[in-house]
Amino acid sequence: MDEDKKQQKIFGIGLSRTGTRSLTRALKDLGFKIAHFPNDRVTYKELCKGQFNFSLLKDHDGITDITTIPYYKQLDATYPNAKFILTIRDKEKWLVGIEGHFHRIQMPKILPDILTKNKVRRFLRAAVYGTYHFNKERMSYVYDAHYKQVIQHFKGREHKLLIINITGGEGWEKLCPFLGVPIQTEPFPKKK
Repeated sequence: MDEDKKQQKIFGIGLSRTGTRSLTRALKDLGFKIAHFPNDRVTYKELCKGQFNFSLLKDHDGITDITTIPYYKQLDATYPNAKFILTIRDKEKWLVGIEGHFHRIQMPKILPDILTKNKVRRFLRAAVYGTYHFNKERMSYVYDAHYKQVIQHFKGREHKLLIINITGGEGWEKLCPFLGVPIQTEPFPKKK
């Protein structure tokens, strides 16, 4: 991979359950060092302080999942050469998926790392969705509002934004040209 491409930051700004894990795997397969939903103690402290220039970006090429959503506008200003990827999904299917995601049994709150993961999850759910629990009306509103806000933010700078529906079958043919890398021949990764 070209060293200039390796230096650009990449931020996945799709909501949870829109193909963010598959996107992360694909980016890693392309040689990028990506953090999917970082939930370590340092990241948690940075989130609590509103420190959007995450220290893990010193040795990572980017972050995917909802960690970036409250801060994508500031990340855009901080990293002018960054690329942003909005993963989308059929909204009705997304609502079913996100409901299951929110109702999934939480891990036991015994180990410090698990406590931190749960704190990060609660913080980001409140920041992004405005709720700790699934609420169909609220989730539907957030899905539509997030999409509209992202489109508006990148209006006139569409070269910085890729909208991709991985769960709908889109993959390498959209991702690779956007990142300026050769289109891959192996199947696009599908993660749940």
